[in-house]
Amino acid sequence: MTSRLFKIMEKRFNGRDTTKKWVFWHTYYDRKERRFVAGPFQDRKKIMTTLCKKAGVKYFRYHALRHSGASIMDSLRIPIGSIQRILGHENRTTTEIYLHSISDSERVAMDIFEKGFPEKVPPEVPPIVDGVTDYLQ
Repeated sequence: MTSRLFKIMEKRFNGRDTTKKWVFWHTYYDRKERRFVAGPFQDRKKIMTTLCKKAGVKYFRYHALRHSGASIMDSLRIPIGSIQRILGHENRTTTEIYLHSISDSERVAMDIFEKGFPEKVPPEVPPIVDGVTDYLQ
Protein backbone atom coordinates (compact mmCIF):
# COMPACT_ATOMS: atom_id res chain seq x y z
CA MET A 1 0.00 0.00 0.00
CA THR A 2 1.38 3.40 -0.89
CA SER A 3 1.71 6.08 1.80
CA ARG A 4 -0.83 8.22 -0.09
CA LEU A 5 -3.36 5.38 -0.13
CA PHE A 6 -2.62 4.70 3.54
CA LYS A 7 -3.39 8.35 4.39
CA ILE A 8 -6.64 8.22 2.45
CA MET A 9 -7.65 4.96 4.14
CA GLU A 10 -6.66 6.33 7.55
CA LYS A 11 -8.88 9.39 7.01
CA ARG A 12 -11.66 7.09 5.84
CA PHE A 13 -11.28 4.94 8.96
CA ASN A 14 -11.17 7.95 11.30
CA GLY A 15 -14.19 9.53 9.61
CA ARG A 16 -16.29 6.38 9.50
CA ASP A 17 -19.68 5.89 11.12
CA THR A 18 -18.55 4.49 14.49
CA THR A 19 -21.96 2.88 15.03
CA LYS A 20 -20.95 0.44 12.27
CA LYS A 21 -18.13 -2.03 12.71
CA TRP A 22 -17.12 -1.81 9.03
CA VAL A 23 -15.32 0.90 7.12
CA PHE A 24 -17.03 -0.01 3.82
CA TRP A 25 -20.66 -0.98 4.20
CA HIS A 26 -23.99 -0.64 2.47
CA THR A 27 -27.68 -1.02 3.16
CA TYR A 28 -29.31 -4.01 1.52
CA TYR A 29 -32.45 -6.11 1.76
CA ASP A 30 -31.88 -9.29 3.78
CA ARG A 31 -34.28 -11.98 2.53
CA LYS A 32 -33.91 -14.09 5.68
CA GLU A 33 -34.72 -11.19 7.99
CA ARG A 34 -37.18 -9.68 5.48
CA ARG A 35 -35.93 -6.17 6.13
CA PHE A 36 -33.22 -3.72 5.14
CA VAL A 37 -29.99 -4.12 7.10
CA ALA A 38 -26.53 -2.55 7.09
CA GLY A 39 -23.57 -4.80 6.44
CA PRO A 40 -20.20 -5.10 4.73
CA PHE A 41 -19.92 -5.44 0.98
CA GLN A 42 -19.78 -9.17 0.31
CA ASP A 43 -18.95 -8.77 -3.34
CA ARG A 44 -16.52 -6.44 -5.12
CA LYS A 45 -19.00 -6.14 -7.98
CA LYS A 46 -21.51 -4.42 -5.70
CA ILE A 47 -19.02 -1.86 -4.39
CA MET A 48 -17.70 -1.22 -7.93
CA THR A 49 -21.26 -0.84 -9.25
CA THR A 50 -21.98 1.70 -6.52
CA LEU A 51 -18.74 3.62 -7.11
CA CYS A 52 -19.15 3.67 -10.90
CA LYS A 53 -22.74 4.87 -10.56
CA LYS A 54 -21.66 7.70 -8.20
CA ALA A 55 -18.84 8.64 -10.59
CA GLY A 56 -21.19 8.65 -13.56
CA VAL A 57 -19.04 6.18 -15.51
CA LYS A 58 -19.84 2.89 -17.19
CA TYR A 59 -19.32 -0.10 -14.89
CA PHE A 60 -15.91 -1.74 -15.03
CA ARG A 61 -14.48 -4.60 -13.03
CA TYR A 62 -12.21 -4.16 -10.03
CA HIS A 63 -9.60 -6.28 -11.78
CA ALA A 64 -9.03 -3.49 -14.32
CA LEU A 65 -7.59 -1.39 -11.48
CA ARG A 66 -4.96 -4.06 -10.80
CA HIS A 67 -3.96 -4.07 -14.47
CA SER A 68 -3.84 -0.29 -14.53
CA GLY A 69 -1.76 -0.13 -11.35
CA ALA A 70 0.68 -2.71 -12.70
CA SER A 71 0.99 -0.79 -15.97
CA ILE A 72 1.62 2.49 -14.17
CA MET A 73 4.31 0.89 -12.01
CA ASP A 74 5.89 -0.59 -15.12
CA SER A 75 5.82 2.81 -16.85
CA LEU A 76 7.71 4.22 -13.87
CA ARG A 77 10.35 1.56 -14.49
CA ILE A 78 9.65 -0.33 -11.26
CA PRO A 79 11.34 -3.75 -11.56
CA ILE A 80 8.98 -6.52 -12.60
CA GLY A 81 9.96 -8.57 -9.52
CA SER A 82 8.71 -5.77 -7.26
CA ILE A 83 5.45 -5.47 -9.23
CA GLN A 84 5.06 -9.24 -8.99
CA ARG A 85 5.39 -9.14 -5.18
CA ILE A 86 3.03 -6.14 -4.83
CA LEU A 87 0.37 -7.95 -6.86
CA GLY A 88 0.99 -11.18 -4.95
CA HIS A 89 1.77 -13.25 -8.04
CA GLU A 90 3.66 -16.48 -7.53
CA ASN A 91 4.72 -16.57 -11.15
CA ARG A 92 6.55 -13.86 -13.08
CA THR A 93 4.62 -14.87 -16.20
CA THR A 94 1.35 -13.86 -14.57
CA THR A 95 2.78 -10.39 -13.94
CA GLU A 96 4.00 -10.21 -17.54
CA ILE A 97 0.45 -10.94 -18.72
CA TYR A 98 -0.72 -7.94 -16.66
CA LEU A 99 1.88 -5.68 -18.24
CA HIS A 100 1.20 -6.71 -21.85
CA SER A 101 4.50 -5.14 -23.06
CA ILE A 102 3.65 -1.47 -23.18
CA SER A 103 5.14 0.72 -25.90
CA ASP A 104 6.81 4.09 -25.29
CA SER A 105 3.82 5.98 -26.72
CA GLU A 106 1.56 4.21 -24.22
CA ARG A 107 3.99 5.12 -21.43
CA VAL A 108 3.79 8.79 -22.43
CA ALA A 109 -0.02 8.57 -22.48
CA MET A 110 -0.03 7.06 -18.96
CA ASP A 111 2.34 9.78 -17.70
CA ILE A 112 -0.09 12.41 -18.98
CA PHE A 113 -2.97 10.50 -17.40
CA GLU A 114 -1.17 10.31 -14.04
CA LYS A 115 -0.48 14.06 -14.03
CA GLY A 116 -4.23 14.66 -14.13
CA PHE A 117 -4.65 13.38 -10.57
CA PRO A 118 -4.15 15.62 -7.52
CA GLU A 119 -1.02 14.94 -5.49
CA LYS A 120 -2.51 15.71 -2.09
CA VAL A 121 -4.96 13.75 0.01
CA PRO A 122 -8.32 15.54 0.27
CA PRO A 123 -8.19 17.81 3.37
CA GLU A 124 -11.60 16.73 4.59
CA VAL A 125 -13.19 13.32 4.57
CA PRO A 126 -15.92 13.60 1.92
CA PRO A 127 -19.54 12.82 2.79
CA ILE A 128 -20.35 9.16 3.26
CA VAL A 129 -23.43 7.66 1.66
CA ASP A 130 -24.16 4.01 2.39
CA GLY A 131 -20.64 3.55 3.72
CA VAL A 132 -18.92 4.63 0.51
CA THR A 133 -16.89 7.84 0.51
CA ASP A 134 -18.00 10.16 -2.25
CA TYR A 135 -14.54 11.27 -3.47
CA LEU A 136 -15.82 11.76 -6.95
CA GLN A 137 -18.11 14.76 -6.48
